[in-house]
Amino acid sequence: MSRTLVKICGVRDFATVEVCVEAGAHFVGVVIVPASPRCVTPAEARALALEIADLGAMPVAVIRLPVDVETASALEAFPILQFHGDETPDALAPYRAWECWKGLHFSPAATHEWLASGHATRLVVDGPVAGSGVSFDHAAFGELSNDVRAKCFLAGGLDAQNVAGAINTARPAGVDVSSGVEKSRGVKDHDKIRRFIDAVRATDDTSNA
Repeated sequence: MSRTLVKICGVRDFATVEVCVEAGAHFVGVVIVPASPRCVTPAEARALALEIADLGAMPVAVIRLPVDVETASALEAFPILQFHGDETPDALAPYRAWECWKGLHFSPAATHEWLASGHATRLVVDGPVAGSGVSFDHAAFGELSNDVRAKCFLAGGLDAQNVAGAINTARPAGVDVSSGVEKSRGVKDHDKIRRFIDAVRATDDTSNA
């Protein structure tokens, strides 16, 4: 089994960025969706993206269409855009200059449709309400083909206590966590971030032993 990729999402400050990268996160998500409790301003998002990249991880801008002029400008600092609205695959066509990810509620049909479209490099497969910490049927996800799962991150309801079981059942390329590493809604807990990534690594080590 290959190493599981880790994305910590909804990061809002430089100290948390540093913890994420030092702990081993491959991707750090910055939310620029005004309705989210984890939202930052476009200017803050740009600064965070530069810091994430400087420290050696990949910054991911989490957005919802349409975006305003200020947000569009901030996206220039990000190599990856993660769309989290009601977008259709064709709506991502203008963003070919970026690597595009799509967050969606779990459905085998929707998963196959998005990957077949060619507009999304990866999918972040979530529970019924993104960012709510509610999970979904990981066993059903695990029944998808190896090729499909290799392009998906598992999200929704993950934390340090259950991520090992989720990885072993679903076998995704990566895991994405936000609320599961928070002390309160929108406020990250540094110790929980470290424990989450340690749990992922321990699961990988056990699987590869």
